Amino acid sequence: MSKRREEDLLKHLESCEFLTTEQAMKLVGGSAATVRRAFVKLAESNLARRMHGGIRRLPKGGDGSLPFVMRERWFEEEKACLAERAMEFVPKGGVVFIHGGSTTLKLAHHIRGGTVITDSINICGVFMQRFSSGGGPEVLLPGGTLDMRGDALFGPRTEAALREYRADVVFFSARGMDDEGLLDISDALVATVRQMVRNSALRVMLADHSKFRKFGLTQMMPWSQVDVLVTSNHPENRPWFEMIKKHGVKLVLV
Repeated sequence: MSKRREEDLLKHLESCEFLTTEQAMKLVGGSAATVRRAFVKLAESNLARRMHGGIRRLPKGGDGSLPFVMRERWFEEEKACLAERAMEFVPKGGVVFIHGGSTTLKLAHHIRGGTVITDSINICGVFMQRFSSGGGPEVLLPGGTLDMRGDALFGPRTEAALREYRADVVFFSARGMDDEGLLDISDALVATVRQMVRNSALRVMLADHSKFRKFGLTQMMPWSQVDVLVTSNHPENRPWFEMIKKHGVKLVLV
């Protein structure tokens, strides 16, 4: 319950800059002492800043993005379940693109062989920890500029390197979605995942339940370019499911 309370506080901090102890008690429940302990944990994890009388949101990047370390903590168990289910689309010994994200990161805990091409430093780090003694997949990391907050390589060098590869499947996520397709926060960053999608035989999106209520600055791609959506079967998102299926997307509900 304490972890869920911390996740809820982070969600509320997305839409406001500061929460007092009293406001947090009303929003997530618990006593003043319980809420203060949650504040301390968030501050110690560098996910928020502890202030007198409450907690303050960390500064966002110029593009409105939130740090990867913050997003990684949100709905962690749900994201792990989505990645485990998505493994049914990983061909044995095949070539896989993994676009960096807090949900797609979980795939690196399951893949054991084949070839993985990724733009994520953290995904590479998981493979290094798992297979430091040998074995594991071949991991290819294109060059380019590193987005320090988002854990993703981007830019002309990244796109040029990705144009040279072909994959059996790509796994990716997005900032949000609307009736027309997927949304993200930066034209420069979405160019990388667009290139992965163009060069993949199968295109699989992973999305936790909160992505259905988020929007972004730029369109990543239309629904017609998504083959499979792996997501949680949350009742509040069921109207979205019907709309997405009309676009020809296969829904895999966890």
